[in-house]
Amino acid sequence: FQAEDGIRDLVRSRGLGDVYKRQISNSPAEFVRPQSGLGQADIVFEHATEGPITRFTAIIYSQTPPDMGPIRSGRLIDAEIPQMFDAAFAYSGASSGVNFKLFNSPFSNRILRADTPGFYRTGEDKPFEHTLYATPETWWEYLEERELNRAPQLATQLSFSEEPPEGGEEVSHININYQDRMIVDWEYDEESGRYLRWADGEEHVDRNTDEQLSAANVVVVFALHQVDFGICEYIPIGGSECQAFSTEIQVWGRGSAMIFRDGQMYEGTWRRDQPNHMLTFYDADDNPIPLQIGNTFIQVVALHYVDPVTVE
Repeated sequence: FQAEDGIRDLVRSRGLGDVYKRQISNSPAEFVRPQSGLGQADIVFEHATEGPITRFTAIIYSQTPPDMGPIRSGRLIDAEIPQMFDAAFAYSGASSGVNFKLFNSPFSNRILRADTPGFYRTGEDKPFEHTLYATPETWWEYLEERELNRAPQLATQLSFSEEPPEGGEEVSHININYQDRMIVDWEYDEESGRYLRWADGEEHVDRNTDEQLSAANVVVVFALHQVDFGICEYIPIGGSECQAFSTEIQVWGRGSAMIFRDGQMYEGTWRRDQPNHMLTFYDADDNPIPLQIGNTFIQVVALHYVDPVTVE
């Protein structure tokens, strides 16, 4: 995305829908890292699945990664994020309860499943569920053939500025703890003006480039996580009882947020009043908090986590 005045021009000129690529797996690390394509995404959401193990949802628009993956199954939050960006949605499949919501969504005609052209299996010697990847360029062609490759119609827009707003607190290090199941560290690099990412104490890189993941903005969004006992996500082979129910991450309404840019921290609120609104960020006086121009990682954190974010 470009600065606020240019965002709609960018959307018009691109001529295709942002493809929201769902979900890039993040566990177990030995099978899924390094992932492909996260470094070229405009916005990346990191959020929990059934527990504090996280996955990624990547919004790709201004760049087209040569490969993305590993691609995993959908969750309830996937009924929300594509609507924010009027996006197509790519995933490997989902439980019946999640699929019901997805195929009754406004983007149901732009859902890309594992049998859609562009997906492929790597053939690697690792669990089958971690071998699904895709070439996004083929997705664009598939959507184009069906006259579905269109510019998104955004109901709201984010605020951007090259100059950081006043009132920030100097912070160089961010630690985000997903209940000890996933530890994320972001370190501000003054030379590049970007945040560098570590996952579980190791540099987190993109397999496409072998470069460490970085972001112009890191945003922590605190949201209610509610277990939906009507949707089962996991029954062991040979078992009859559900061992993991779906989690509804309620990214609507309003909540607390922490915005990090240019080595500064800003505490504020996030807002999403309608299903087709993206998350937007405001200070205590209800003024928009502008992001730095560039890519953004949004860390979605459960309200019930105890002291999940520490800064230095």
